[in-house]
Amino acid sequence: MSNNLYNKVYNYGALIMLSFWYKEFPQYPKDHKDFWRTRLIAHSLLITTCYFLVLTLLNLFYFASYEIALIDAFGLFISLGICIWFNKTANVNVASWAVTLMIVSLILMFVISVGGHAHSLFWATLIPPFTFFLVGRNWGSIFSAVAFAICAYLVYLQQQQTVTIGLGSLFNLIEVGLAHILIFRFYEKTRFSAYTRLSIRNLEIQHLAETDKLTGLYNRQKFDFELSQLIAKNDVFKTPHCLLICDIDHFKNINDTYGHLVGDNVLTEFAKILKKRMRNYALIAR
Repeated sequence: MSNNLYNKVYNYGALIMLSFWYKEFPQYPKDHKDFWRTRLIAHSLLITTCYFLVLTLLNLFYFASYEIALIDAFGLFISLGICIWFNKTANVNVASWAVTLMIVSLILMFVISVGGHAHSLFWATLIPPFTFFLVGRNWGSIFSAVAFAICAYLVYLQQQQTVTIGLGSLFNLIEVGLAHILIFRFYEKTRFSAYTRLSIRNLEIQHLAETDKLTGLYNRQKFDFELSQLIAKNDVFKTPHCLLICDIDHFKNINDTYGHLVGDNVLTEFAKILKKRMRNYALIAR
């Protein structure tokens, strides 16, 4: 019972924290072009703020690595500064570049400062997903190429050295692994959302292209296509089909006497009768 209560309190607290965090950022509908970039900026600033805070404390009090702690503290203040500025301006493009430059520069500063040791090079693998999503594939390619070139040079300098695996290496691997999980969870969510919206939009477009706007029946284009398909199947399977052509007697007199709006109502009601009387698999077109 106590564990369930703890889990509920923890989940509720985390939900409140995330809701409060995202509430401070610009809000866009899901079909807006900047919705997911804004979410990624918010994700990035939340993650970097928490990471830099934890890393600053670890390097300051546990590892006694004051130079690295200074870099982490610098990153913490930059992350908070971008967060405050973005909340006030809501400029997605500038914020995307600011977050990109912050992440790339701080990762490279950290990797270079430790000479690529303690498996710090793994941090460079975070640069491509961030940069590609935030500033596009062209600039993402440039940032990634520069970062990996620097990493390759550091590896070249280490080729005659003995690689040691310590607690710092373990922390780097765990932190980078968690960051990758969060990034790709976010990517998968955006991909699934975009695919779902695209599928719905395609179905709507297909429905509009095949349907008569007035009666809701299939239109001539859909009828011609389905008829050609049935004829082709009949040539192979010799399956009998039935074609029924309906005409409303004196329909022109209805339009001339009562007007076209009444004529449209007659067509609509006639279409409803056909739908009700015909079988579900029957194709009814106007």
